[in-house]
Amino acid sequence: NKMLPMQLVFCFCHWKISLAQAQPKQVDAFAGGDVILPCTFNIPANKDIPTVEWSKVVEGPKSVIVFLYRDGCEIFGMKDPDFEYRTNLILRQLQHGNYSLRISELKLSDSGTYQCLIIQKNGKVLFLSTASLSPTSSALPTASVSFPGSRLLCHLIVGIPYLVSTILLGLIYRDRRRETFPASRKKTSDFFGAQVDIFVL
Repeated sequence: NKMLPMQLVFCFCHWKISLAQAQPKQVDAFAGGDVILPCTFNIPANKDIPTVEWSKVVEGPKSVIVFLYRDGCEIFGMKDPDFEYRTNLILRQLQHGNYSLRISELKLSDSGTYQCLIIQKNGKVLFLSTASLSPTSSALPTASVSFPGSRLLCHLIVGIPYLVSTILLGLIYRDRRRETFPASRKKTSDFFGAQVDIFVL
């Protein structure tokens, strides 16, 4: 028998798949943000949307299921807890053959290779796509910019309200003192032959 140039070995349902194909698509993103891992495959219009399985390749015989879509809804039972509530498909794009995966609140630990499997109901794998995700820290160094006169402006902004409040308190204190102590009366007395002005409150 003539030997085939390559051998395709399929093993799905959260088991690793060995398939000769192009290099994974490189996807870069920042930790803490969202990222979309691409996966597109044209399905005939008269065909139902098949099972879509996204998994992360790890050491060992099994892959980590990050999203599983079957019979029109997400299957949660096999999903890895670390990706709970963080992964989803773009549902309105499924009918157009777009099975890309969105990962929210990206973590540095999400780095790795991901597989997208399109599987028929009879178990036949129609399509396999891989993407390599490399999240990086979003912390960027901040530059200190100093503008001429900025320090003086800062002092004015802080000092003017304090000055105004001090003046207002002084006026209030003066008015209250006048209400408490009526105006003084001037009285002139003879003190040992000298005229002395005495102010009586």
